[in-house]
Amino acid sequence: MTSVNDELGEKSKLLDKKESKQIPVHTGYGARHTFTILSFIGYFNLYALRYNLSVAMVAMANHTDSISNPNASDYGECPDPVNNITTQQTANKAMDFDWDEATQGLILSSFFYGYVATQIPGGMLSERFGGKHLVGFGILIMAILTILTPLVAAEFGTWALITTRVIEGLVSGAAFTAIANMQGKWTPEMERTLLTATANTGNTNTGAFVGNVIVLPVSGYLCSSHLLGGWPASFYIFGGVGCVWFLFWHFLIYETPATHPRISSKERKYIESTAGQRENKSYPTPWKGILTSPAIWAIMFAVFFQSWGAYITTTVLPTYMNKIQKFDITQDGLLLAIPNLVTVLTGLLGGWLADHIRRSGCLSTIAVRKLFTSVSLLSAALCLPFIPLAGCDHVVIVTLIVVGNGMLGFCGSGVWVSFLDIGFNFSGILMGLINFSSNVAGVISPYFVGVLTNNNETMQQWQTIFYVSMAFYVAGTLTFLVFGKGTEAEWNKIPSDNRTINDPNPDTMVQYDISAENYE
Repeated sequence: MTSVNDELGEKSKLLDKKESKQIPVHTGYGARHTFTILSFIGYFNLYALRYNLSVAMVAMANHTDSISNPNASDYGECPDPVNNITTQQTANKAMDFDWDEATQGLILSSFFYGYVATQIPGGMLSERFGGKHLVGFGILIMAILTILTPLVAAEFGTWALITTRVIEGLVSGAAFTAIANMQGKWTPEMERTLLTATANTGNTNTGAFVGNVIVLPVSGYLCSSHLLGGWPASFYIFGGVGCVWFLFWHFLIYETPATHPRISSKERKYIESTAGQRENKSYPTPWKGILTSPAIWAIMFAVFFQSWGAYITTTVLPTYMNKIQKFDITQDGLLLAIPNLVTVLTGLLGGWLADHIRRSGCLSTIAVRKLFTSVSLLSAALCLPFIPLAGCDHVVIVTLIVVGNGMLGFCGSGVWVSFLDIGFNFSGILMGLINFSSNVAGVISPYFVGVLTNNNETMQQWQTIFYVSMAFYVAGTLTFLVFGKGTEAEWNKIPSDNRTINDPNPDTMVQYDISAENYE
């Protein structure tokens, strides 16, 4: 029986490949592009609602234990610019909370307690029930809580704010993995890098960094203005944007191509010929295969190391620029927007270039993933140690941050998309595992910075922080170079609906079932 089944399996695979080649490429705008655009805006919301607190924190906190003294340069700080006094006084009008550096680090990291906790459960829920509603209602809840943040902080205190941020993290974590689950169903193989670089899965995705490009300078401006009370305005405005987005997502997006009422037959066939074919059927998660895969563990370790540096530069860098470099709040936001804008451009360029190289056959998929990951992380690592060495030379510091952070965009075409090459049929679960690993760094790094600089906000302490991040970038590169893979894993292959009932090993059967009757 085994030999018969093996023969049937091989014939089915050959037939599947032949039929797959006959599926015409769908050109022009389609439903998958609407999904990508709204996913892009969804990621924008997830990151805007997460990071506006990083800038607002500078205006909200009025702790004075580590105020700069007249001889600031002796303590490793830069002198206050003469023309900065008025701006700082204006910003100080909004300062309401006596939070020391350790408390600020705890508040900033509290979001990630919830975020990490729902990565794997969110992936499992999206695999079982689908991702659309997890994404939509997750961002809606997050938006409403963001609008309520000023009231919570002012009326109920620090621990109420921390609790609110934890809840935001819980729903955000589930939404993040749910988008990845849907991408596994909506992204054709040869468009996988570009579409997932446009609305990607992870800390280097374009939608996320566009969120940073907009939220950081806008939050900085709002915090230094009198609009809606100053810093509370950034919570009201970005929370409102999230609520509006929910309406578009709810009425325009569908779980799979098969359930979309307006998708063309040609586009549906094109997507389903090389994307995940799980539909609404339930397949057991191959936990043993996933958890014993060196390639998956390589991705998890690599994204942890990469995310450590990324969270340092997005979550706590505004504090460094304000306390050490003496940038005011508005300058902080504008400065941090520039490298994020470069990241958007490198992310899009990397997505297009990676798919072009793969289609041309110049390099294998895994070679492309390793190349883009290495270029990204090693460039960022090379820039970090020179930031403290530049002293108070703002031009050099800004250049280093722009180049280093900007190059992280290429990671979206490397390590951050490679899990789809390996196991796109279980993309929600994989995204949960990988983003869990990534955001453990988000839990640790802000608090690590807060403890290290607590009442000791000096350039020397920040030098240690940057060196640690540099070492992590290098470690992430080496991990992925050694253990990374770019081919589909055996455990990703789901049973074919046309297998024989006596088949004792359905996992050996074909991956896709694209027979004509499925498109009637």
